[in-house]
Amino acid sequence: MLRIIAAMVVSALADCPRGCPERCPAQEAVQTAWVRKNFDLAKFWGVYYELAYHDNTQPHTWPIQATCMRSVKSQHPGDAKNYKDLFSLNFGAGGGKNAVCDLEFNITDKPGVFLGHWSGSMRPDLHSVSNTVVDVGVAANGSYTWSLEFQCKDDPTGGIQFVAVNFYHRNPLVADSEFQEMMQRLRARGLGWAVDVDPGLTMVDQKKCVDHASYPPIDAPVHWCGQGLADASESMIV
Repeated sequence: MLRIIAAMVVSALADCPRGCPERCPAQEAVQTAWVRKNFDLAKFWGVYYELAYHDNTQPHTWPIQATCMRSVKSQHPGDAKNYKDLFSLNFGAGGGKNAVCDLEFNITDKPGVFLGHWSGSMRPDLHSVSNTVVDVGVAANGSYTWSLEFQCKDDPTGGIQFVAVNFYHRNPLVADSEFQEMMQRLRARGLGWAVDVDPGLTMVDQKKCVDHASYPPIDAPVHWCGQGLADASESMIV
């Protein structure tokens, strides 16, 4: 396990050396007008499956090659100004094994504008990072069917230190036409560079966990990936 963790840390040390803007765009500037005006946290809570991502905190190459990423978003039970995100991933053959991480986000007074926190020691560069809901899919009943999320952090010495985009959907398996609509909506907000920059976009295999029914419970305890764990022997950041 330690060799796996070490490989994940090495793969996540650098991001956006070229092909990015000089600085992170303002969070509100990348949101649609609809999100800025109408985003509703109550409709944001619940289970989302990641369809694709550009995100160097998620291991997608050997020896991990994680799949089945899932995000369970809920109001923080002890703090109305924060929300919890139980983020899980699966790795290994067959049903595989699951890691579950407890991410936390500050809720601001601007709709869909958040500040994420990670207190683990493996990524001190990401103890705080902006997280923005760029756009959402809205069903006929007003519920959200998908969410496009964008994270960015400036390098204090210049340039962008970290950039990530997550394509989240209420369903683990969707038609390509629906995914392409999400991509078009992202590019319409001027964020095409965030998925085009090396190493590009990674598509997530959700069918593996659908076929094996191997997702963890939505209230699963943290496993291999917890806030504040002391060192790499105790934690597994994703």
